[in-house]
Amino acid sequence: MIMIKTISRLSPKQRDELKTGVIQVTGKAMNRTALGVVAAVFEMFPSITFKELKELLPDSINHSAPKNYKSIFKPYTDRLYGVVQPGSIREECVAQGLDAASSHFTGADEVFRTSDGVEVLVSRSWESSDTETGTHDLQSLIDHAKNFGIHVIQVEKKEAFNRGDYHLEIINAPLLEAIRKPKSDRRWLWLLLILALVALLLWYFNSNKKEEPLPVAAPSQPVEIKKDTVVAETLSQIDELKKDIASGENTESRSLTFNDILFSVNSDKILPSSDSILTETFDLLKEFSDLNVEVVGHTSEEGNESYNQRLSEKRAIAVKKHLVTMGIPTDRIKTRGEGIKKPIADNNSEEGRAKNRRIEFIVLKDGNPNG
Repeated sequence: MIMIKTISRLSPKQRDELKTGVIQVTGKAMNRTALGVVAAVFEMFPSITFKELKELLPDSINHSAPKNYKSIFKPYTDRLYGVVQPGSIREECVAQGLDAASSHFTGADEVFRTSDGVEVLVSRSWESSDTETGTHDLQSLIDHAKNFGIHVIQVEKKEAFNRGDYHLEIINAPLLEAIRKPKSDRRWLWLLLILALVALLLWYFNSNKKEEPLPVAAPSQPVEIKKDTVVAETLSQIDELKKDIASGENTESRSLTFNDILFSVNSDKILPSSDSILTETFDLLKEFSDLNVEVVGHTSEEGNESYNQRLSEKRAIAVKKHLVTMGIPTDRIKTRGEGIKKPIADNNSEEGRAKNRRIEFIVLKDGNPNG
């Protein structure tokens, strides 16, 4: 039941405040006071369904109807007259030759609608001595409404045919807001966030987990393989490429392998010893302004494969950034990482691993009309 759920979510302080009232109804006629109580219910529970409304305002509050409504309600049938009825009661009245406006409020400003789309008509007959039970039906409704913070403070019994009126006043706005929009239980949300954080941390540590590098002669620096020979080979590759481009030979897809662009261990930080080769590469790209290349990073097999893949990508990007900083347009250089996937030497020796740790330049466009 909606009222039980609502009260269970209130704090002890709010439950005490509920007893002193949330909405106050001032009535000037018995039946209009009943209409005001129902209006207050819709103010407090705007999302109420018709089933919940009938549970909140049970038919037992108003047992029976006067004799002019016979053949539909008690005491003439087993059906209780009740506080509210669905709009379909209109058709039932027509079928029985009765006027629904005589038994229920049907004016445009007197009809309500629940959140599930059911039209609601409020009973307009409230007897001080019920036809069947002898109880004061309106007083039963007033006493019942107090349970959920609706207080009726005045009922003036008018002369016959005097319509009267009702007035609603909110006397505890914060509590009304709490009832209308109760705070949801966020414990499940916090649990999901914690689980997501744990999963993220596990993924981070697992993805960055790597094997310790094999011992090398100088741990702080990568092993260089006959540096003078390597530099000479690199310069020879650059010179040969220059000559072929100048002669009009198609050099697209040609690969240049540089083992002398060196990085700190397990890092994408370029060592100062690489400056001379990077300067030669810059001069090549500057001389041939139509030359576009792809920088490809490669690593040896030490450590986690996914870690090496990311390291190779970061090293390729570091080389590109260095050349762009020197003045080469960024759109002339693409980058890619191959990690451990394309070794050119045996990874079982340090010399072989040093060869596999390399930067490769692949010609994408050389600018030759014959290319």
